[in-house]
Amino acid sequence: MRTVSLEEVIARESPEIQKKVEEGAEELAVELATLREIRKRQNITQVALAEDLGIGQEGVSRLERRNDTLVSTLRKTIEAMGGDLHLVAKFPDRRPVELSGFGES
Repeated sequence: MRTVSLEEVIARESPEIQKKVEEGAEELAVELATLREIRKRQNITQVALAEDLGIGQEGVSRLERRNDTLVSTLRKTIEAMGGDLHLVAKFPDRRPVELSGFGES
């Protein structure tokens, strides 16, 4: 019995199914994205992002590896990549609340 890759299974499906699989994968990737993955999806190099942020390329590399970043730094980085950062607090017994005043200029 031959092992079949996921790519082979998807390739056998109709174009409609292939599109749905791709869209689902993109949605999941967006939900689980790191700064590095976001930068790469935006086709931005570390050097270009560093120029926009006024730091060196090594600074972007360190920023992407950190697991604890100031909200103001995160906001500047996301904005330099063309995005907009929103912080949302979720509670089990009420609707989500968007936080304001964190790292805003």
